[in-house]
Amino acid sequence: MRVLETLGVAACLGGPIPACGNGAEILRKEWAHTESFESLLQLHWQILQPEMVDSSEAELYQLNNNISRFTEYWIQQQKPFLVIGGDHSCALGTWAGALNGLEQGKQLGLIWLDAHMDAHTFETTPSGNIHGMPLSALLGKADGKLSHLLPTMKAIAPENLILLGTRSYEPEEYALLKQAGVSIVFAGEINDFPQLLLDAVETLNYSCDAIGISIDLDFLRPEDAPGVETPVSGGVSAQALLHALALIKEQPKICGLELSEFNPENDVNHRTLHLMKRIIETFYG
Repeated sequence: MRVLETLGVAACLGGPIPACGNGAEILRKEWAHTESFESLLQLHWQILQPEMVDSSEAELYQLNNNISRFTEYWIQQQKPFLVIGGDHSCALGTWAGALNGLEQGKQLGLIWLDAHMDAHTFETTPSGNIHGMPLSALLGKADGKLSHLLPTMKAIAPENLILLGTRSYEPEEYALLKQAGVSIVFAGEINDFPQLLLDAVETLNYSCDAIGISIDLDFLRPEDAPGVETPVSGGVSAQALLHALALIKEQPKICGLELSEFNPENDVNHRTLHLMKRIIETFYG
């Protein structure tokens, strides 16, 4: 049986709906119920709770700093990892830690599967929700207030970031990403998602030493994954995603997978919960 290092983030400090903070624990209990007789994959869980500090921003920074310590260590030890959010602001910690864990001069590639661009700053955000800002921070393009929430001094090079499946965004974040030179493939442009994801990994293989996959579950069609925080019509089918993950799972430079924005209160017949299990088993099983 394979053992996978797994970090659950029991918080939704960057989003408007607290329920997504329950997602990791619900998945942990569901996995424990079935793994002994159904799965060849054992998840070695750590669950992070937010710490009470002076302000909401300080609380979020401390949480992501704690996340980053886990992923930094796993990168240094060359251990594949799984992170289960929480809202997508957990990416501030997950991929900051990966950047910190790489040796000087080594490059991190990141494939971002999300209906949204998540590239606002405090100066452009219409909502004020930090789960819509992690990419601007990870690219080193954040305003001062946002950059202070990122637990690293490093940044992802724009040419090493690829967004797939985007279909809901504001002009300001699109401008930030395009001016930086980030590659974006909109949902309406996707004909063969498994081949597209394979091509993205192969592209990053040339320039990067480690590659991460970050999935906001609203990337998928709402009928396949109803249990998300911010659903958007359209999207990639669950079947296409599972096929794509099976194609890339043996790529040696892939260091970790992040799943975020699972809101169990919006789920229908545990459809999204069970899909998360299939995603993990397909990618790491």
